[in-house]
Amino acid sequence: MSNDSIIETEVCAFFDEFVDAYPKDNLERYLSLFLQDENLVMFGTGEKWLGWAEYRSAPAEDKARHGDISLTYDWLTINSYGPVAWIATEVTVKVKGEGEERSIPARLTGVLKKIEDKWKIVQGHISVPR
Repeated sequence: MSNDSIIETEVCAFFDEFVDAYPKDNLERYLSLFLQDENLVMFGTGEKWLGWAEYRSAPAEDKARHGDISLTYDWLTINSYGPVAWIATEVTVKVKGEGEERSIPARLTGVLKKIEDKWKIVQGHISVPR
């Protein structure tokens, strides 16, 4: 296992981009952060998507169901080995729809791979702790 400071800086910047892009008005920006082939694996609370074909419509469906969605976080762990990095954090998901705003604590983990000098999410999991 390696904690290369360059990779840590790149992955931290990538995660900040992910948080900033999290399903807002520009879904294409958000979706560009993911591996877009059959190897993508994503889990949500009670949901799973295997491959890009299954996942690509999920963020738009979440936005339609929940209204405005945003993330914040206080800490982030990053580990890496070669062109692969994995992250873990606790986030607050804020949803705002029909005049009501809710803050939901959640846990998020992910695996990233550097492909053609760009980090991409290849596996992710977000869920609400009990």
